[in-house]
Amino acid sequence: MLPAKITRLLLTAGTLRLLLPQWMRLPLTLWRYRHFFAEGIRSLLAGRLGVPVLDALAIGAGIITRSYGAANSIMILLRISDILQHRTLRKTRKALRKSLSRRINRVWLLQGDGLEVSVPLREIQPGDSVVVRTGALIAVDGTVTDGMAEVNEALMTGEAAPVCKQRGSRVYAGTTVNCGRLVVCVESVDEHTRINRIVNMVEHADEHKALIQTDCEHLADRIVPWSLLAAGLTWAISGRIGQASAVLMVDYSCALKLTTPIVMATAMRQAVKHGVIVKGGKYLEAVAMADTIIFDKTGTLTTATPSVSRILALPPYSQDDVLRIVACIEEHFHHSMAQAIVKEARHRRLRHRREEHGEVQLVVARGVRTTVHGQNALVGSAHFLFRDEGVEAAPELEAQINEGDSVTWLAIGGRAVGAVCLRDTLRPEAEEVIRDLRALGLKNILLLTGDTAQSTVPVAQALGITDYFTGMSPEQKAAVVCELRDMGHKIIMVGDGVNDSPAMTCAEAAVSMKDAADLAREVADITLLENSLSGLVDLRRLSVAALRRIHSNYRFIAAFNSALIAAGAFGVFPPLLSAWLHNLSTVGVCVTSRRSFE
Repeated sequence: MLPAKITRLLLTAGTLRLLLPQWMRLPLTLWRYRHFFAEGIRSLLAGRLGVPVLDALAIGAGIITRSYGAANSIMILLRISDILQHRTLRKTRKALRKSLSRRINRVWLLQGDGLEVSVPLREIQPGDSVVVRTGALIAVDGTVTDGMAEVNEALMTGEAAPVCKQRGSRVYAGTTVNCGRLVVCVESVDEHTRINRIVNMVEHADEHKALIQTDCEHLADRIVPWSLLAAGLTWAISGRIGQASAVLMVDYSCALKLTTPIVMATAMRQAVKHGVIVKGGKYLEAVAMADTIIFDKTGTLTTATPSVSRILALPPYSQDDVLRIVACIEEHFHHSMAQAIVKEARHRRLRHRREEHGEVQLVVARGVRTTVHGQNALVGSAHFLFRDEGVEAAPELEAQINEGDSVTWLAIGGRAVGAVCLRDTLRPEAEEVIRDLRALGLKNILLLTGDTAQSTVPVAQALGITDYFTGMSPEQKAAVVCELRDMGHKIIMVGDGVNDSPAMTCAEAAVSMKDAADLAREVADITLLENSLSGLVDLRRLSVAALRRIHSNYRFIAAFNSALIAAGAFGVFPPLLSAWLHNLSTVGVCVTSRRSFE
């Protein structure tokens, strides 16, 4: 179905042609021509022989030869072409926004008397209090002033979902309350929220143009003088202004300048569907052109959540006893190490009675004090047990601990009786992702980490990574990336921590994990929205496919428009037909550029 603007344009043109007498067609044509003439003059005054100059000359040639119908038709075609091209770009950007944005029309406003009133979101102001319940989307950025709830922040790139929110916690628009009730003091609403800043960043990502797009625009501008030269030679040789006009009807610039941003926007929209946000076309191009990818280890190739690797025990306690007691105490807490211990106990089907231990006292950043079967018990770090609490050391257990393990100790009655060793877990998809990236042309895969060799070697061996550097400081990581870049390598850097940020700024494309530190997300050019590395494979495929489509478009545009110019120069096509075919081909390439890559 034709857009309303095109329908009105065609109806107006048809009506005027039928109703106006012949003698009024010249004034009407000149009136319409004024815009094209003014654009051409502005282009010349700015020192540019651009497309506006070609359009003005082509229409002017029609007027000079008294081909008013052809001149009017050309102007209508140019208007239709502009409408369709802008509509295509607008629809692409709108689809990209829709894939990220989650709009809410009404919210529950908490009034001073405690009454909740449903009001339009547009009426909410900073400082208001809104109520959000189970299953509802949070519509504002703000701070929780009352209530408690679990919030799914999967859409954001920070906390893992679900996250417990209570008084003093920050919440963000676009996230969902899984269960509970929150009263939120509004800080930002509508376009000023964090999610909408991300949406706007991606929607206007074409400001970060790909190098191939910039080169293409320069090429398009350089072709215009040659088009004018071809038209001049045609006129000089044939002596027919109509044939010269047919040459002027065709240019490469429109299609060259429009197709690249459309392809890039389409690829970025599809990337979002795969859980990847790309800040601009140049980063898509960087991913496609890269020959090297560098990973951090902890939180990137491994999960940030540890798993139990070993359990140590001294008589009369068995390994199961130690794990059951520690899990019984740690189940009161939600930090990652505690949850890993509880998960392992459940996996081994170890049951415990809640009355096995007494009241639990948390010592922040150290451990837990309690009683077990009437005896004082401590669970926590070696520093907490052996230095702060003076527990008798257990060298026979310490000798069995592998370097790189995180250890939760158990002491009962003033004596260490066991330990639970934990280490980062390799991401389940990591091996397949590394294999797929190699198959997609990323031959150089490196691992940079601040961890020890003992904890790094097993990860590198499991993934088949032979190039790895351990014990790296942030400055050393950045130095390695810069050195590789200076050697001519195109680099993707994937990280999640503050210590990765300097290295990420040195790479052509920096990728941050979903739960990366704020600084890593800030410097990243690309963000994974899912807690998985699989998005890297999808992104590489999309970026390569996007560049392949761009080059395919270029070949078609060059061949088709060159054929039209030749046909016009030899008088095969009249100016009107050349204009029709040129503009239709431009719109057609723009439309096909929006096709899915899958």
